[in-house]
Amino acid sequence: MADTRNTETAAIFAFFAGAALAAGAALLLTPRTGREVREKLGDVTDEALEKVRMAVREAKYKVSPKTREEGEKIEGGGCWI
Repeated sequence: MADTRNTETAAIFAFFAGAALAAGAALLLTPRTGREVREKLGDVTDEALEKVRMAVREAKYKVSPKTREEGEKIEGGGCWI
């Protein structure tokens, strides 16, 4: 069992290391100037951060307790037709 867990961890680490190396190579070999690459990375980063912020806001809203004001109590029972 321990060997399986170490193998899985090594595979995950190798995947992320390969992804980082590929991203670095892509940045070095791109035909764009450094300024253009930095601007593009900044734009992508800003968009990703905004998406994360929206997801956090939605999660907080969904998790927060929903309370009603005293005047908004709903009574069970009688049916109005």
